[in-house]
Formats: sequence, C-alpha cells, structure tokens
Amino acid sequence: MEKTPAGTERIQLEQEMPPGIERRLVLRLLGHWRTLCGDRNLPALSDIDPTAIPDIWPHSFLIEIDGTRGDHVFKALGDRIDNYSAGSLVGRRVTDAPADALSGLAVGYIDEVLKKGVPISRGGEFSNPDGTRVLFRSVLLPIGENENTISGILGAANCREVVEN
Repeated sequence: MEKTPAGTERIQLEQEMPPGIERRLVLRLLGHWRTLCGDRNLPALSDIDPTAIPDIWPHSFLIEIDGTRGDHVFKALGDRIDNYSAGSLVGRRVTDAPADALSGLAVGYIDEVLKKGVPISRGGEFSNPDGTRVLFRSVLLPIGENENTISGILGAANCREVVEN
C-alpha cells in the first residue's frame, strides 16, 4: 500500500466533476474571479464568499497586502494548503511560509502579481520529507477595494504525488 502525506486525498476525477466541467482548480478559480470582477478590473475582498466555491475553498488562501512594508499576511488558509505547512500560517507573514512547501511555492511569485496587477498561475514540483515527488499548480489573483490599488490576493494551489514504479 502506498504512503501518502497527511492532507493528500486520492479521488477519481471523473466522479468528482460532472462531464463538461473544468477539472483544473486554478482555472475554475480564475473563472470565478472573472465573474466577481464584472465590469471592474478587480473584485473586492467583500466579494469573496467561501460558500460560493466550496470545492475550491479548501485549496484557497487570502493574503492581505501591506503596501508600505511588504509584510503581507495570510488572512485565511484552506485545510489542504495548511496541511503542507509546519503549523498554521493564518495571521503570519507570507515570508514565514516554508519556501520548499506547497504554501511557500504557491506564493513565491506574489511580487510579480503585485507589479503586473494581473492573475498569474505557476506550476512546479517539490519533495515531501519522505522524498516523495509532488507536482503542484497555483494561481494568484489580485483583489482590491478600488480599481487602482491591490489590497489583497486570492490564491489557490493543489498538488498530487508522483508515484514512481
């Protein structure tokens, strides 16, 4: 029997999503973000409702942007992200996220999103402490209370183990 890290769930995707529905988490969240934008460049923090995205929220996080010092802080973190961190990151700075864990890799390009002001998605891989290779994909989506200032980031990440034979 294969060992999986805590928080990793193996599911049959065909059973999870109805036919014709996008399977990729980052694209589903991007589509939701675009709907929230409406006629605006950015959705507001008040537009974010975890109950509207129950299948995505466990993989999601919210970051409050500190424009003066760059001490951006995790305001919310889904269970699936938190399981790959050494202790909860809620209320802690983004720089406290382990650089070699899902949480740190998922936010590793936050400065690029802040500079460009547009959603960006990245993927890559990391190794669990037991050496298991894990592939991940993440997306960072800017949010703001006005059209010109990014005051937060809505993000999500998911991963899967690479089973070596």
